[in-house]
Amino acid sequence: MAVLYPPAASQAEISARTCKRVEIFKMPGGAEYVVHDINENNVIVGKGKFSGNLRVSASMGVHGFGDMNEEELNRGIVRKSYRRSSTDSSSIPRSVVPPTFHPPSFGVTVLGNSHGFDKSGSVSGYVLWINGRGVMIDPPPYSSATLEREGIRPRTIVGIILTHCHADHDAGAFQKVLTGSPVVVITTPTIYKSFIRKYAALSALSPALLRHSHRHKPAIIGKPLRFQGATFHFTYTLHSIPCVGFRVEWRGRSMVFTGDHLNSPKIISELEENVSSVYQNLSCRKSHLNELIKPFFVELPLKGSPICCPSSGLA
Repeated sequence: MAVLYPPAASQAEISARTCKRVEIFKMPGGAEYVVHDINENNVIVGKGKFSGNLRVSASMGVHGFGDMNEEELNRGIVRKSYRRSSTDSSSIPRSVVPPTFHPPSFGVTVLGNSHGFDKSGSVSGYVLWINGRGVMIDPPPYSSATLEREGIRPRTIVGIILTHCHADHDAGAFQKVLTGSPVVVITTPTIYKSFIRKYAALSALSPALLRHSHRHKPAIIGKPLRFQGATFHFTYTLHSIPCVGFRVEWRGRSMVFTGDHLNSPKIISELEENVSSVYQNLSCRKSHLNELIKPFFVELPLKGSPICCPSSGLA
């Protein structure tokens, strides 16, 4: 680690760490650096990442990144040559590299747990981990910044599951496909066409350009979908626009994501009766509604927006 102090910082302030400063961490395995902007109260007020070289003014004091041997390099404590202040070459206690998230073989990271009408909270969104790779489920806006703040490398995200095209569920997906490494968008053809048409109109980008920014993997209702070694089973839910939920299975473990839907078994039963009386020959519709209300015998059930999916219906 290296620390940059302002020219006006005194030695006493530096020793007591009571002055503003910038801490630079070299990430192991490459030439990337994480920068922390710290105020006089030792609070991180800004973060950033860059690669390459940094030129520091001769008037600024720089501590750290001194001469190190091969053993230290192998431990991930790597030096970088910077211009130093001629008046101060003392070193500070060595700090560790910022914590790095280690993805599980199968698990979930919560990106947000609120809804689109909460001005102070993040809308619901998750990362589903399969074999150490992440699949975002309806990522909230600015999810990439959330991942970096938690020490999750953006390149570990390989896919996005888009359940429907309400803004509190698809805005983050639009941001993600236009930034960072390419991802696979998993959703039904109907929802995907709506997503492309909507954001082509909002962004003034051509539909062809949007489709070129990622790869679409169609989710077909009633057919299993294989991705990253896991098996997904998608179903439509009861919502104001086309919306899906799914069950995912991996090596004997499973998880259900309900998506946004009318989470009331009583009302669903009434709908089932009405649908059966009108569409007596549509057994698939009845089967679909039964699928929504049967208990989820899985390790981890996750639901969509707390407004659309009250927890009481999961009991």
